[in-house]
Amino acid sequence: MSSFTRVSSPGYNRMKSPGLPLPATTRFGCTMSAANKFYKYIRRIAHFKQMDFEFALWQMVYLFHKPQQVYRNFQYRKETKAQFARDDPAFLILLAAWLILSSAGFSISLGINFTGFIKFLLYVIFIDLIAVGAVISTVLWYVSNKFLLRP
Repeated sequence: MSSFTRVSSPGYNRMKSPGLPLPATTRFGCTMSAANKFYKYIRRIAHFKQMDFEFALWQMVYLFHKPQQVYRNFQYRKETKAQFARDDPAFLILLAAWLILSSAGFSISLGINFTGFIKFLLYVIFIDLIAVGAVISTVLWYVSNKFLLRP
């Protein structure tokens, strides 16, 4: 085996130095099922001391300020760990906290009672965040695959 091995990823090729080992899932040919990944992710929510809130907050700020830097960070994670997703639920916890705080602020300013706040929070989560996000991502996925791919 040569000192450099060729690693192919969708869309580009790069040279991989011999000092950086392949991810465990690639080396041993084992992959976790989606259910196992979900269980592992949910189990980590209870361990606040192990979460990297500083990095998650950095990602949130830089998604507004410099999204390309966050993309490069995800690209690096994909190359080193063979996954795009973070295995740390700190981003999800911070997102939930921001949604609860903003919904509480709106409820207080609009004079909504507690049950109205709960309804408003559920609306924000399921309609504004999940449903609208799914519609926008589906439309952009279709447009990019239909019109932006080379024939």
